[in-house]
Amino acid sequence: MGRKGFVEGREFVLFIHGAGGGQYTWSCQKGFFEKHFNPVIIELPGHGESEGEGENEIGMYAEHVYGFLKALNLSKVFLVGHSMGGAIVQAMALRYSEMIKGIVLVGTGARLKVFPMILNEIQENFEEAVKKINQFAYSRKVSSDLIEKGMIGMLRCRPEVVHGDFSACDRFDVMNEVDKIDLPTLILCGDEDELTPVKYSQFLQSRIKESKLEIIPNAGHMVMMESASAFNETIRAFIESNISNAISAHSCRITPFSKGG
Repeated sequence: MGRKGFVEGREFVLFIHGAGGGQYTWSCQKGFFEKHFNPVIIELPGHGESEGEGENEIGMYAEHVYGFLKALNLSKVFLVGHSMGGAIVQAMALRYSEMIKGIVLVGTGARLKVFPMILNEIQENFEEAVKKINQFAYSRKVSSDLIEKGMIGMLRCRPEVVHGDFSACDRFDVMNEVDKIDLPTLILCGDEDELTPVKYSQFLQSRIKESKLEIIPNAGHMVMMESASAFNETIRAFIESNISNAISAHSCRITPFSKGG
């Protein structure tokens, strides 16, 4: 392959963060997934160290991800998307399924309506809005340190970028299309998620055929940080089961019988 840092023969797993997210979102995943796969953590335009202005439409972010995969010459990857990232993954699955081996939808939904109050406050009092969003994003059981880290991470984004992200979520709605997704799908959420409640994940599971739903106990919206071990192992098992299924299907192909001459 000749791509620096990637191990030949391993599956590629692309992680896509949510609104106001960045590399920090996946801080508990990078080390774990490097032992098993080729993890790639993207920062969307305007987030973290990524240049650009951000977008206010999920479809536009999906095009950025598509361009990123093409630039790295990656195809047949596993996509893991959290919240807004999960919306982007759904858009990718509907538009570019040929590039994808499987998807993991984390704390997301087929529709992601946002309280107008949050959109207004992001514009009027950004720090206060970030504080409120992060207080709702975690289980009530987590340490205040984890919430503080989440706030610091989100504050790295400019207010207009975060506003664009939440506006994109508010406009997103594939409730009438999501049943067209035809890829191996794992749906993950925390049982105490207040931003995208469990019923959102249950709806996805009811519409995406043969999808699997895993509800992780004692975790909120930031399940990948709150219950990292359970989260990581669940995704690893999902990817590995799909690899073995693909190998089995390939090895069991029936060769047409041909008569000897």
